[in-house]
Amino acid sequence: MRRDATPTGTGIGTGTGSRWAVATLDHLAALSGWSAVPEGAPAGGGWRRLYLADGDAPTLAAVGPDSGEWVSLGIETPVPRGHVHARAADLLRALAPYEVAVDLDAGADRHGTDAVLRLALRLFTEGLHPHVFRNAVANLVEAAAEARRILV
Repeated sequence: MRRDATPTGTGIGTGTGSRWAVATLDHLAALSGWSAVPEGAPAGGGWRRLYLADGDAPTLAAVGPDSGEWVSLGIETPVPRGHVHARAADLLRALAPYEVAVDLDAGADRHGTDAVLRLALRLFTEGLHPHVFRNAVANLVEAAAEARRILV
């Protein structure tokens, strides 16, 4: 099947690249005890999916382009907007060892009282396998715990 031959209306992009990336991520997540929760396609294109696990595990949020080349796997946490901006320098210093991307305001409501702190890793779909997925999740969970410690 050609990359552009996938039917539209699936909520995960228009090409086989995005379908393959989502299927790969769903499979690896399931192997590691995470359940996929489909979401609608973002307004800017690409795809988005949530992953839930039992217990105290945070929700993982994955986004990616229609091409499926990479996946941005992250943890999103609502935090008081003023607090996250006041502690931004401390937060970035504390998160540097984790080598995660930090978006201090990833939420859709840019004027609300809460911001959405997103910590993420970009993973290339071609190299994803269970070990990479588990290590990425462990790194994100540790980084999110450190962020909570800084923002409390």
